[in-house]
Amino acid sequence: GTFQMFGAAGASIYDVTTAGTVGAAVQTGLSNARWQTVNFATTGGNFLYMVNGADSPRLWDGTTWTAVTGASTPAITGVTTTNLVHINVFQRRLWFVEKNSMKVWYLPVQSIGGAAQSFDLSPLFGAGGYLQAMGTMSMDSGNGMDDHAVFISSEGEIAIYKGYDPSSAAT
Repeated sequence: GTFQMFGAAGASIYDVTTAGTVGAAVQTGLSNARWQTVNFATTGGNFLYMVNGADSPRLWDGTTWTAVTGASTPAITGVTTTNLVHINVFQRRLWFVEKNSMKVWYLPVQSIGGAAQSFDLSPLFGAGGYLQAMGTMSMDSGNGMDDHAVFISSEGEIAIYKGYDPSSAAT
């Protein structure tokens, strides 16, 4: 595959793959440069997904940048995409933290778009606040069923989720 690297500064994203002088921005007019990113592979290809909690998420497919909204292709529906402030991959799904809330949103397995489903964690965090981030913790140093999702609140509390399908209590 092709290696590419991007950098964010000010209100723009730049292709910084090649050493030397940085060329024109590949994305401009953005609210900030505080992007959270993941690389995500599906049967449809490899993707870079970026969120910053202010702009529509950005999706790079190796050729084209897409500002992901409820009406773009691909689209994420069910949530205001500009509120997605953190992103993580867990159990072959993209997960997003909604800013200033205790909600995370997840997409269908191996999907870069679709109907986002919410997972409200507010009952688990007694100190209140909001979700700061999500990570993945492995109990076996591999990438199997022993992986756990870790949710971190702004108040320093942590919740660990062990399932693989949040739509079912049995899993």
